[in-house]
Amino acid sequence: MSPSQVPDASSDVTKNDAYQLDNKAAIDKALRISEMRYRRLFETAQDGIMLINADTAQIEDINPFLINMLGYTYTEFLGKKIWEVGAFKDTALNKEAFKELQDKRYIRYDDLPLVAKDGRHFSVEFVSNAYDCEGIQVIQCNIRDNTDRHLVELALIESNLKLSEYYLNLRKSLEQTIQIIAATISERDSYTAGHQMRVADLSSKIAKELDLSEEQIHGLHLAASIHDLGKISIPAEILSKPRRLTELEYSLIKEHAETGFNILKEVSFPWPIAQIIHEHHERIDGSGYPRGLKGDQLLIESKIIAVADVVEAMASHRPYRPALGIDAALHEITRQSGLTLDATVVDACLRIFNDQRYQFED
Repeated sequence: MSPSQVPDASSDVTKNDAYQLDNKAAIDKALRISEMRYRRLFETAQDGIMLINADTAQIEDINPFLINMLGYTYTEFLGKKIWEVGAFKDTALNKEAFKELQDKRYIRYDDLPLVAKDGRHFSVEFVSNAYDCEGIQVIQCNIRDNTDRHLVELALIESNLKLSEYYLNLRKSLEQTIQIIAATISERDSYTAGHQMRVADLSSKIAKELDLSEEQIHGLHLAASIHDLGKISIPAEILSKPRRLTELEYSLIKEHAETGFNILKEVSFPWPIAQIIHEHHERIDGSGYPRGLKGDQLLIESKIIAVADVVEAMASHRPYRPALGIDAALHEITRQSGLTLDATVVDACLRIFNDQRYQFED
C-alpha cells in the first residue's frame, strides 16, 4: 500500500467533531426557539400563569396578565410563598392545600375568591399541576377570571326570573279571561253555566283518575268550564225552550262547537282550549260533529269532556224534560263504551261514581 492510500484517521476525527458540533448547535437553536415560543405564550396569555417551586413553595415566575389583574408588582410576588401574597391570603390556597398539591400533583378550584391590591374582588378558576423540569419539581398554576361570567349568569338568572314572572302574570290574565267568559255565559244562561261547571269538575276527576299531568288537568278544567261558549250566539229562547227542538233548531245548536272554536282560535293559550272546545261533540267512531273526527284524531281532553258532558246532561234537569238520573247516565256511557265514547275514559268515569261515590254539586 502506498503512503497515499493510508487512511487519514485525523480526518475522520475532525469530521466527527464537526458533526457533533453542528448537531449540538442545532439542538441549542431548537431549545432557544422552544424557550422563546414558551416565553412568548407565557407573557401574552390572556389567563394568569404562575410558576411555583414545589419544594420551597416560593413563586418563581408570574406572567404580566396576572400582575395587571391583581395590581401587585413583579417583585411583590417573586420569592414569596403563595399564601404570603395579599391576593391569596384569605383563600383556600393555604399550607394544607399546598401539601395536598404536592401529594396529588393536581388541584382545582372552580370559584376561588381573590382580592386585588386596590381591594377589587375576583372569582377565578384555579388549576395547578406539578411536573418535573430538569430535576426541579415545578407547579404551574393557571388562573382564569370568572367575574364576568358570574355577572352574566346573575343577569340571566334575574332575566329568567322576570320572564317567569311575566309568563305567570300572562297565564293569570288568560285564566281571568276564561273566568270572565264563564261569568258572561252565566249572566245570559244560568243553566248552561251550571252545566259547564259540573262538566269541568267531573272532567278534572276523570283526568286525575287517568294520571294526566297537573298541567293537562288544569287546561282541561279551564276548557270544560267554557266548552259551550259557542251557545252565546244561539237565541236564548231556543236554549230555554220547554219542549224538544225542531230539526232546524237542533242544527243551530250543533253550530256551537264551531262558533266557540272561532271565538278563541286566535288566542294563544298555554293549553289547547280552542281545539278541545271544537272537539267536545266528536265521537271516536266519527259520528260526532262538527268535523266527524275519530279515534286518535281527538285529544284525550276532548274524549274526557265528551263522556262528562253526556253524564251531566242526562243526570240533570233540562228545560224540555226532567232529570233522567245518574244510573241512566252511567248505563248510557257503558252502552256506548268503545263505540262512540272512549272505553278507557268511560271506565275511569264509572270508577269515580261507583268506587269513589262521586256526586255532582248543585
